Amino acid sequence: MEHKKVIGLFLLVLFITLSAVTAADTTADSNSTITAANDLQSTDADVQTTSQIDNTQTSTMNIGVNYEYEDDSEINPTVTVSDSDKNKLTSTKTYDDNLDFYYVSVDHNMDESIFNVSVTAPGYIPQSQTYKLNTTKSLVFNLKASDSYKLGRTITETADKELNFASADDVLVITTAGVPKYNNQTSEDLMEAILNYAEDKVSFGKGNMIMLRQTAVDPIDTCFVVKKGNSLTAMVFNNASTKYSYLGTISEDMTKEEWNAFYKAVGGEDSYSFASIANGWNHNVTQLVLQEAGFHGHICEGTLGGFSITEALMQYYPPIQETSVPFANPGDLTSYKVLGVPGDSANDAVLFFLDATAGKSGYVGFNTTSTGANSNMIGFVRWMDGTVKYNEDTNAYEVTKPGSGTLIVMEYDSENNKKQFQEETGINPDDGTLEELKYNSWWIDRINTNPGSLVNILVEKDNLSEEDYYYLIGLNNPITYPSAVATASNAGQVRINATEAHGLDYNYILGLDLPNATRSNVVAAQGTKTYNDFKKIGKDASLLAKKYFKEELGVEIEKDMPNFEVLTTAGYTFLDQQSTAAAWDGITEVFGSRLTRETLLPNHRPMWKPLWFTFVLKQDDGQLMALYMRYNNNNGTFYVGQLNGSHINNINIETLNNSELCSQLTATAFPDGNWFNIQSLTNVWAEELQFDQFLTFLFHGHACPGVQPGFFMSEYIQENYPLSENESYFYIASSIYCKDDSIEYLLGISPGLGNYMDQKLVASDVESDYVDGATEEGVLVVWDDELKVGKAVIMNFKWATIDTSDYVTSDAKRAAQIQAYVDLYKGKINPNLKEGVTIEGTETRWITEDEYNMLKSGSGDELNAISFIQSIDNRTKDDAIRMSNANNNQSSDNGNTNTNTDDNNTNTNNNNQQNNNQQNSNNNQNTNNQNTNYNRPSSSSSSRYSSPSSSSATPNTVSVGTTAAATAALAEDTQQSNEESQETPESSESPQPNSGKAYEVSQNTPTSNNSMNILYFAGSLILVGGLAGYGFMRYRKQ
Repeated sequence: MEHKKVIGLFLLVLFITLSAVTAADTTADSNSTITAANDLQSTDADVQTTSQIDNTQTSTMNIGVNYEYEDDSEINPTVTVSDSDKNKLTSTKTYDDNLDFYYVSVDHNMDESIFNVSVTAPGYIPQSQTYKLNTTKSLVFNLKASDSYKLGRTITETADKELNFASADDVLVITTAGVPKYNNQTSEDLMEAILNYAEDKVSFGKGNMIMLRQTAVDPIDTCFVVKKGNSLTAMVFNNASTKYSYLGTISEDMTKEEWNAFYKAVGGEDSYSFASIANGWNHNVTQLVLQEAGFHGHICEGTLGGFSITEALMQYYPPIQETSVPFANPGDLTSYKVLGVPGDSANDAVLFFLDATAGKSGYVGFNTTSTGANSNMIGFVRWMDGTVKYNEDTNAYEVTKPGSGTLIVMEYDSENNKKQFQEETGINPDDGTLEELKYNSWWIDRINTNPGSLVNILVEKDNLSEEDYYYLIGLNNPITYPSAVATASNAGQVRINATEAHGLDYNYILGLDLPNATRSNVVAAQGTKTYNDFKKIGKDASLLAKKYFKEELGVEIEKDMPNFEVLTTAGYTFLDQQSTAAAWDGITEVFGSRLTRETLLPNHRPMWKPLWFTFVLKQDDGQLMALYMRYNNNNGTFYVGQLNGSHINNINIETLNNSELCSQLTATAFPDGNWFNIQSLTNVWAEELQFDQFLTFLFHGHACPGVQPGFFMSEYIQENYPLSENESYFYIASSIYCKDDSIEYLLGISPGLGNYMDQKLVASDVESDYVDGATEEGVLVVWDDELKVGKAVIMNFKWATIDTSDYVTSDAKRAAQIQAYVDLYKGKINPNLKEGVTIEGTETRWITEDEYNMLKSGSGDELNAISFIQSIDNRTKDDAIRMSNANNNQSSDNGNTNTNTDDNNTNTNNNNQQNNNQQNSNNNQNTNNQNTNYNRPSSSSSSRYSSPSSSSATPNTVSVGTTAAATAALAEDTQQSNEESQETPESSESPQPNSGKAYEVSQNTPTSNNSMNILYFAGSLILVGGLAGYGFMRYRKQ
């Protein structure tokens, strides 16, 4: 290769000496030509765009690109050329395989002779050089890998040397990389390096690259597992080290001595995470469960129980759908609400599989065990919205079809299942971790053979009324009759009063006098498609897309283009009970698109949704040219969307601002009710997000301003309330909307882990008493599990003020808001941003364990989470410790201890792993308020933080057409509870609670107390402490 390059350089020098300026079509016979229309690959945000250059000529540059790791040479680099005024220039890139060089032909003004050439590639640091016409003979770029890429490459090479991937039957990689920061950057390039090195063995589509959800300040830990016959061997790298901490067996059949060695080397959390996922993978658990394990942190009885419950729900109470819709896949007429008791892993599993997240108001859960519920129960409401119409004869609005639901409560029968397992195997699953791993494997086998035996259905009731429905899930604002006919006798009058959520109130549910529901008993046929079959679906869709872009736009889509995305439901959608994730690998084969490159966007949707793909080209003029297709499973064909004969259509903000055009697009080009998901995710993708934001939007399922407060709040929490040893976050939400999904994802909390709960309060209860115009979003607790005390604080958030008066539709206004928040988070000036967000932690209180348990139980009859914290005395930490000790009459010494009683071996983990990039400190000072304003950066500062001052702008003093209230209203979801129904662009401007919105942003109204029966929690204070954190934080013994 080197001698070839020397010869090539000599020939190139001779070639350039003879003629520096050549015709654009001068190429070697062996060359392959790639045309970049409008400089399709450019991603340099500082470079401006020109639409036309007069008096142009074409010059050819000779560009060499070398990679730090030579076997990365298959990566197709992005070459961007700009003139001295930073205008991008149209270019044609031709690769000469013999000379290993690129000929880049550039159209430019005749007066221009100096150019800036930039080269980028995924996983590598961008480089720029100056090219002088008639002077520069050639440019060679020696690209250097990013820090996290180097780390990934090093540990993968080490693992391969010891484990020998080539000789393995299969390889699995589990890593916390992604969101955690490495040298102040998100660490997705670590996975990119692993995938490039082991591409024949490891991929997301194969289901053997598992990304564990972690926070930005968590350590980067990676586990490589090879399967050879019946053995599983692991190599683990902790805390971003290039030296492995463990090499040995990870099989459930290991001895207790081997487990103790593994546990001691790896640590408490990681040891069970890695072992449970590895053994589940070895037992062929479905790929969707592996993905959920990445979100939840491990595989356990609760995870498998949640999957079994979801399967039973789909069999007996599937979604009710439309019968027939022209061009479109039948849409859902119903939606699911999930009622749970946080602390059991089944909660995470169900909300993940159904896409019923808290941020979309799909999940309601706090501790209701005092009502008779238990931790492994899950309640469901299959809800169908009603209709209200105006009656001219009575001059009144009337409910022509009341909303109605089916109420189901299930449980996985832990006691009976463990009994059966012990009878069959002679093993007690509660004896220790190795026994539990074997129990998990038994569960997986039972899911594959007799899933019905694992689940009990406890309640099946029909005709649930609207009043009972909202009693369970909560209603922050009253539902009123419409007011379009202002003269109607009941126009605008309250139809259903606001109420706080009561969740899985089991006594209330049992007391409902409702008829029994009828099961559908839909038994889905088990498919027989292989990995290669699903990969082919993704490949066929990609090749078809490539054909359309060439035919309709004249554009040859290259591999590895950073400005080409593929958005798909593959990976979440099931076809005939089978995962569709392998389609990702077919897409990657054709386009090089990957999650780690932010060019493959798996859209989190429920498992029964159709399998679809959207291919989008981001052009330099800002157009987002999109092609939509749906896979038809019945005949293996694709429905390809089109409008007036054009299959590729622009879906950028300019299109969103044209309601008539959007209506036409949703009729035939994007007919499956997913227009909002597609256009919102595509437009935010075009803003080049940070990886943590990118993942959060994907988890939420769409992009909207409502997600973005969670970015600012999570960062504020981590900076102002950092965790020390033995501490963890707990959050109970009071104002619930999209931001709850981002808080969950970025803080590493969830219902299944027991450290996220939600109890929707009425709007009047969440109006901030501390920040004018803000909302009291919920209560954060930094809990010390050793001292049994916590620092509780009320989180206040005030929306930014954003001018959207240039846009006429809600979709366009919403897109403008999203862009403003993205720019604010980046510290980039946005002209529409008039005032930044304000976040303030108020009413800091040190709470005891009893008070902590009460908080998680709903806080009683006269109080809620907010007012309960306000009612606690402003004591010191030491006072709280003394009170806890007095209440418990004993000191707590609850380290993370793993004991093997049979061999008297005890391993103690102090949980002292530290991120190599950040040291956390704990501030025990009892500060009442901590306030942060995120404001538009000035030209003199790149910081997005500014200190609050008494002279801050009046919250509602903004430009014409924009108010703080309007900003919050636009942050609300545009999707109806019937997610497959299209909406008019303006339908969410002033949403009513009964419009089926997936979440609400609370508006400021007078404060009032909520109502909870104090008897509900009086008997459960002992139980609740055991529930919270059971899934991931429980101490393991073996």
